[in-house]
Amino acid sequence: MNDDRLLELNNLGLIPGPSEAKEEFLLRVEYCLNLHSNWPDLIPSDDQIITIGEFSSHCLKKTKELFDISPKWIPLFFSNYQLMAWHGGAAWIFQKDEESPTSAFFQLRRVFQKNQKYLRIYDRSELIAHEVSHVGRMMFEEPKFEELIAYRTSNSIFRRFFGSIVQSSKESMIFVSLLFMTLSLDFYFISFRYEEAFQSALMLKLIPVGLFLYGCIRLWNRQRTFSKALDNLKAICRFKEHAEAVIYRLTDQEIGLFSKLSKKQIAAYIHENKSKSLRMHLIALAYFEIK
Repeated sequence: MNDDRLLELNNLGLIPGPSEAKEEFLLRVEYCLNLHSNWPDLIPSDDQIITIGEFSSHCLKKTKELFDISPKWIPLFFSNYQLMAWHGGAAWIFQKDEESPTSAFFQLRRVFQKNQKYLRIYDRSELIAHEVSHVGRMMFEEPKFEELIAYRTSNSIFRRFFGSIVQSSKESMIFVSLLFMTLSLDFYFISFRYEEAFQSALMLKLIPVGLFLYGCIRLWNRQRTFSKALDNLKAICRFKEHAEAVIYRLTDQEIGLFSKLSKKQIAAYIHENKSKSLRMHLIALAYFEIK
């Protein structure tokens, strides 16, 4: 695999993971690019399987502009199977078995086959761009900035900032469960006129409120760290527009580190690691003039 081929794969959203060896990367590339044609043997589905490129390459415009990825190869089918009413779709990152490489496919709600909107909330292009952001980082187990990066594809300023307040589905379930519990207790005490119990239970409301405030403070700190790292990268990338693509290819630790280092120190870090890491070699090759 020469540098030209590495750049082609980079454009397709096939990015080496932080600890992924060259041989492992090439196996994953072959597996992903052939997933569509091998689909019947992998995941049973009665729905027509197409690729994002076949469906609408326009949906990838945002990820190409921001992160320099256009993974037209990702298989896509339209089905409501196992989607909650408030889910517009999902990107499924999977391994067939322990020996198989990691890959991904998309499931979108049937309404998106012909319509651009769902529930007046979800926009098809924005939803695809968000999920594509996760697929490009399929080998990155970096939860701290994962959702923050994905929400940068949103057309809404509010969602771009606050969309990543919840880091995982587990956190979301905990918050919703606590909120439901406190509201249920309130309804029970009011219905049966347990006024003393109602007054005593008021303190329970501080738990979801406290969790929300914690989430806001955590999000503020992460947005600040991310912005500092991004500003530093804009000053040393070949073109400042490349900074988004570079930060997309960094680990949580590196984003935190780059927010504190000087521009010369960041360049030195990339130079020192490009011979040790295929991912860092790609970053230096595509976005920096580092010899």
